[in-house]
Amino acid sequence: MNKLSAQNRNVILNIIGAFVIKGGSLVISVILLPMYLRFFHEQEILGIWYTILSVLNWVILFDLGLGQGLRNQLPKALNAKDKKMAKEYISTTYILMTAVAVIILLLGIVVLRKIDLYAIFNVNETILNYSDLEKSVIIVFIGIIVQIVLKIVTSILYAIQKSAMVNLLSLLTNMIILISLCIIPSKDTASNLITMSWINVAAANIPYIICTCWIFFGKELKGTGPSIKFFSRRYVSVIFNVGIALMWLQVVFMIVSSTNEFLISNFTSPRYVVEYQAYYKIFKTAAMVVSLALTPIWSAVTKAQIEQNYNWIKKIYLIFLGLSGFCFIGEICMIPFLQWGMNIWLGAGVIEVKVMYALVFAASSVIFVLHSVNTSIGNGLSYFKLQMILMTFAAVIFVPLSWILVKISNCWIGVVLASVIAMLPYEMIAPILTLRKLSVMEKQSKK
Repeated sequence: MNKLSAQNRNVILNIIGAFVIKGGSLVISVILLPMYLRFFHEQEILGIWYTILSVLNWVILFDLGLGQGLRNQLPKALNAKDKKMAKEYISTTYILMTAVAVIILLLGIVVLRKIDLYAIFNVNETILNYSDLEKSVIIVFIGIIVQIVLKIVTSILYAIQKSAMVNLLSLLTNMIILISLCIIPSKDTASNLITMSWINVAAANIPYIICTCWIFFGKELKGTGPSIKFFSRRYVSVIFNVGIALMWLQVVFMIVSSTNEFLISNFTSPRYVVEYQAYYKIFKTAAMVVSLALTPIWSAVTKAQIEQNYNWIKKIYLIFLGLSGFCFIGEICMIPFLQWGMNIWLGAGVIEVKVMYALVFAASSVIFVLHSVNTSIGNGLSYFKLQMILMTFAAVIFVPLSWILVKISNCWIGVVLASVIAMLPYEMIAPILTLRKLSVMEKQSKK
């Protein structure tokens, strides 16, 4: 009973931390859109910037799932109070990730020099000089490669049940960007794009550097910092086995969730990316109310599984499934006030709200909340089979379905609708099979 109370207490504290810290980050991200508009002057240039970030951030997903593998394995060492094992897991992960990052960097620079960036980002040569576009893309790319290694610290934070700290990193990143937009003067298109590229590199990586120092020089994990001497071949396969599965799930989810800007830009025009972002930030920010509370659940589920506390996992799963329904109701109620909110936020006449778009985004937001609920439980249990099958199916049909729906509707909203349709099978079937699996595991643990 004490363990259950401690588990609940720790989860609740992390949820509160997520609301306070990540909530602040979300507020800042909403403020950033009008700030970006003022800085870049033109919606098309801002659309290009969002597309660059969206496309290049795909690179993070090709980390072989090493960070996620560490997240699932490290709790075992910490639960056994084995610092040597913890140091070996951490050292092995950092060394492998650094090697992967170097390979991606070298290959990426070669590829970026060879491909037609105008075609990739659907940029007209009259809007932006090619060399300036290339420079911006390479700067952002290098920053993301550095982030791949530094971001391992978030897996450690999740493993030690300090998910609120992960949200603090996001808050610091958005604060750095916001302060920069407030103090740096806007110039010409090329200068603004390159300046924002450097700001993005600094904002994304400085918080990770600070947090890494705090983790390894603090009391809780002092002496577990990465070291070449503690690289362990026996842990490579352990980390890879879970990591590769999680990487594949990241990749297929990325196709469905992180290619919208790219598809909208290429199927229609970059300027519609800004309109998409306006709806996205409002509806996804509202959906984050539930998703924020899920931040500590993955690691808490892993810990509960180690303790064979399956009843607690089932209860927390059902609670969050219920909250998903309330989230949908809340978003529907928000639609009548959407135009009023857009006018205050971005200015009258900038975005004309369409009810059909709003309804599709409400459905999309709830689908992604359900996905967060299902994957937080499934990944925490290392239960990947169902997710792999159905999310791979979603990834396969998403792009062609987007193209078809954009052509039918003659509008970019077809991309968002396609993501809802593609993900729906997994989100509906997962709760049924996962709850059934938990019941079986609970019975087996009592034998």
